[in-house]
Amino acid sequence: MTRLEISFEKGGTLTATLLKDKAPETCKAILEALPVTSEVLHAQYAGSEVYFEDFPARDDVPFENTTSRVDENMFLTNKHPGGVLAYYPNPKVKSFCIVYGEIVPRRLVDVEIPLNVFAEIDDKEKAVELGSRVRREGVEKVTVKAEK
Repeated sequence: MTRLEISFEKGGTLTATLLKDKAPETCKAILEALPVTSEVLHAQYAGSEVYFEDFPARDDVPFENTTSRVDENMFLTNKHPGGVLAYYPNPKVKSFCIVYGEIVPRRLVDVEIPLNVFAEIDDKEKAVELGSRVRREGVEKVTVKAEK
């Protein structure tokens, strides 16, 4: 079991357990790129998510374990309940996302995109607290590293 540690500049740390069986290539690419420090922003249109772009992973990460799925009414949906780390592997964007609550991943308004769900956040309540703080107080730096 491999876990990531995400430390927030204004205080607070999240850990997340990698889903190596569901997103093996994404997990491998994330681990190869760590440690990373960047500024997280709160999503404007997607919902309860903080993210940063230009994650320094390789460009050939495939889509796997995406947010796109068929819901209980047999409709294709991109909505996700949250509590996960996700990655958008488009080589022009490469977003690292901390999804602390419900989202519908979007690149632009009304354009849904699939995200690779690659880790489960261990303390979902703490994630809500930290994500809400970024929403209220604005941009802050985070450092992502593999937990020792």
